[in-house]
Amino acid sequence: MLSALYGVWAAWRGNRKQSLQLFEEGYAKFMTGRFLQTMEYRPDKFPEQPKAGPFFANLGGFLMALIYGLPGIQVTGKDPHEWPQRPVVLPEGWKAIEIDRVWIQGQPRRIRAAHGARRAEILDP
Repeated sequence: MLSALYGVWAAWRGNRKQSLQLFEEGYAKFMTGRFLQTMEYRPDKFPEQPKAGPFFANLGGFLMALIYGLPGIQVTGKDPHEWPQRPVVLPEGWKAIEIDRVWIQGQPRRIRAAHGARRAEILDP
């Protein structure tokens, strides 16, 4: 699960190229097979390990990176529109992360994190 987050830290340092590389190494290479299951171990690094998947810790780590890490969202007791805390830096080649519906404080919302934006946006539908 931890390796799925490495790309976030590179993005926070402003290194878009390394961020993309770390997402490839730390998450994408765990995916295999016809249905792109996310495995517990990378098949290229640990071929002796059984293919165990879907491995939800790695899936969850990647989703946390997309929902909280790259958009810079910190959940607090404040108004949700104030949760985004940092400028948006996405991996090289990525333009934006858009989530059409999330439930925040019992209300449907949208999240948009465009590369280069001062902050991500939590929008009412």
